[in-house]
Amino acid sequence: MSTTDKFVTLYKPNISLVLPNDTISVSNSEIVSVAFINNYDTMTYPIIRIRLYSDISVIQTLCESPNDIEVRGSFTGMIYKMNDEKKSPVPVAPVNEISFKLKGYIENKNIPTSKFDQYEFGIKKTTDMNTNTKVPIEVYCYNDRLIHLMKQKAPSIYKNISLTTVISDMLSRNSIYDFKIDPLTNQNRYRQVLIPNLNLIQALGFFDKNYGMYSKGAMVYGDLDNLYISNTDVHNNTTPIPIYVESTKSNSDLTGMKLINKKYQMTTMAGFVSVKTETDIERVLNGRYLADINLTTMEANTEELTDLYASTSGYAKLKNIEVPDILHKSKNEYVASSYVARLNESITEVDLSGTGFDISRMNVNSRFNLVFATPIRGLDINRIYRASYACHVLTNLDSDLFAAQTTMNLRTN
Repeated sequence: MSTTDKFVTLYKPNISLVLPNDTISVSNSEIVSVAFINNYDTMTYPIIRIRLYSDISVIQTLCESPNDIEVRGSFTGMIYKMNDEKKSPVPVAPVNEISFKLKGYIENKNIPTSKFDQYEFGIKKTTDMNTNTKVPIEVYCYNDRLIHLMKQKAPSIYKNISLTTVISDMLSRNSIYDFKIDPLTNQNRYRQVLIPNLNLIQALGFFDKNYGMYSKGAMVYGDLDNLYISNTDVHNNTTPIPIYVESTKSNSDLTGMKLINKKYQMTTMAGFVSVKTETDIERVLNGRYLADINLTTMEANTEELTDLYASTSGYAKLKNIEVPDILHKSKNEYVASSYVARLNESITEVDLSGTGFDISRMNVNSRFNLVFATPIRGLDINRIYRASYACHVLTNLDSDLFAAQTTMNLRTN
């Protein structure tokens, strides 16, 4: 097979807007874009934004029941071999389907027109001036049921129990059954677990802060398929997804997928990868060691900032900063390690983009490994990363096939 063969992942969407008395099947030609917005670090749930350029009757119908819109969507994907401009793409391998059934939200609920404007004396107007009028429509999709259930009050007292069991019981009691919990680093069994007056999402934050769930902190994210309670450690026992970065000297404009060792892997160009580092600044502001002291047990845990001080060249002459210890009375053994993990994540960030990725493989637990065609460019950043932000915008290429334009922010700890 030629090394110049190009592959991309393309999706064919099927979207319907379901209302109490009507169902609108959205034509793919009317879809401007579909964006999957995942801000893993600052949001607890994803947002799907659907932009349409559709007949005015669609927005008129939506505004009749603006609070009862349900959006059903499925994206059937395949990896396609891209030929020259005169030939159509050829499917070569399947990818996982993306599907959802979510609450729909529109901002404009009182538009200055209604479906009755299409009629005159009870007869629908048929002149060209009143038919086929296209207007922009923007619909946001979110999981209203999960968000509502996560606002329910958490139980108050558990006895002789582990945190994993507490979390599982707490969610199940509130009718949340589709959840996945990464194995907790904290496997202690507690004689008593007292939960203050908190809702479920606040209670999970309370567990992470007061008891410690993972050595580098926890993350809660309600994705399309499950509620994930995840370990933020980049080494989370999952196989990293390689993303190959072409050399700047390469003449290839390849971004999408590449056949490597009989597997289709994601690839992008060198100019689409940007590395930002604040190591030199953070080394000036932070000391080499950080300690937390439990004032109840008087136990201390010390962490070394190895990423900052892997090399002390140019800084050996500086006086070592004695960082004030973190004092606390919680049962959390991971206060210092979580703090250091967040600091390490802010030191070096990678902004990466590309078109034609297999986005069905990506979720909050996905880990990534950057493989540079130029080894010297990957020096010191050839590590495992997690995504703190991932936005996939699907736009129409041709023949009902959509390609995802992906923008990601990657961090390591």
